[in-house]
Amino acid sequence: MNIIHISLEQMLAAREERVIRQNKLSEKFSLPLLSFTLNIIGDVKRFTEADSCFYEGKNAIEALFKRKKITVVEKELINENTGLELLYAIQADATQLKSLLTELEDRHPLGRLFDMDVINVDGNKLSRVDLGLSERSCLVCGNIGAGCARSRAHSVEEVLVRTKTMINEHNAEIASKQAMRALLYEVSISPKPGLVDRHNSGAHTDMDFFTFIDAATELGSYFRDITKIGAATRTTPLAELLPLLRARGIQADEEMFAATGGVNTHKGLIFSLGIICAVIGRRGLFCTTTDDILADAGQVAAQALGDLKNTNVQTHGELVFAKHGMAGVRAEAAKGFPSVRDIGLPLLVYLCEEHGFSINDGGVMVLLKLMSKVADTNIVSRSSPEKLAEIQKRANDIFKSSIVNRDELIKQATQLDEELIKENISPGGCADLLAITYFMYFILEFTEL
Repeated sequence: MNIIHISLEQMLAAREERVIRQNKLSEKFSLPLLSFTLNIIGDVKRFTEADSCFYEGKNAIEALFKRKKITVVEKELINENTGLELLYAIQADATQLKSLLTELEDRHPLGRLFDMDVINVDGNKLSRVDLGLSERSCLVCGNIGAGCARSRAHSVEEVLVRTKTMINEHNAEIASKQAMRALLYEVSISPKPGLVDRHNSGAHTDMDFFTFIDAATELGSYFRDITKIGAATRTTPLAELLPLLRARGIQADEEMFAATGGVNTHKGLIFSLGIICAVIGRRGLFCTTTDDILADAGQVAAQALGDLKNTNVQTHGELVFAKHGMAGVRAEAAKGFPSVRDIGLPLLVYLCEEHGFSINDGGVMVLLKLMSKVADTNIVSRSSPEKLAEIQKRANDIFKSSIVNRDELIKQATQLDEELIKENISPGGCADLLAITYFMYFILEFTEL
């Protein structure tokens, strides 16, 4: 995002325009108005953190309206260099509305940055004092804010650093929670042919459902930290980002092994979801798209393809590449996770939001579709390319029959599970893609564009 400095004259003109818009909307509807902007200090009003914060505020306001059944008659979004603004004409009592919005400002992690003005039908702006409340506290020190502002107790830079830190930490918290949620959903979806689920351990003798739970709950701090690293390295070219993430990724591997007693449950997802979280940290939530997130993640992950050329083969993926030339998760990641972008995510949305599938059955269907399309190197490492082709056809047949007859889904998926367990075959690569699909599905809620 280009940095544009705003003059005092421009800010004053923007405030005048805001009053004109408010007057016009008030005259048109004779209803209370809500004017929403941000409290951003300094002469730069538009930057990644600020836009992300604004759209979160917008979502919080509209969620409140929905929850309280408040009718919005008209809404105007103003997108200018002087800052994003929203203006609502609302069917509600102005005092009650101000009370609700004040509560929202006080309880929301970013609420101190929200400026939610309620204007009565007579044109007067209601204040916190009108409700018998104290002034808002200082963003930096917690004292009464107006006092610090009048005395200039804190520099512009100090306040701005605090502002950006609050927003980046909040985004990291959201990314971490959704990543952990995705890991827990992935292991819980049942039945998953050949994989650990709530019913059995699949083709794995060294782990079970609870091993996955132990690892997933341990990785929350990793996803939070890696998102913050992404935010802190926003100016670093994407092609140079991976080395800056590796140290925390290696630490996460160690944390996983400590939690599982040396069992590898999530090494692939520490790599893949870690990169995606770092990109979210760079882009900020609420003002991006899932396609853009995955595309940027591809540019970061592309740097890992060189690892496959290492003659010192260490992992199953490297062994399969050396023997069969199949690049597996690294190639998938380097292309921006096309199996998630083009197959998993749109299919999960289609099944669960448009055709009434449960989140469990939708996940089983997505897994089957991924198994039918993806060259899963985990399958090949435990069998052969020929067996992979056979499993792909079988998964596709089950998917096609289940899409028209949902009663067949659990029955046939369970049969395939039993067969893969007997043959010691696990589609672990597809399981990782299912987890990423769930993560992006959850992130959809927080993307604005």
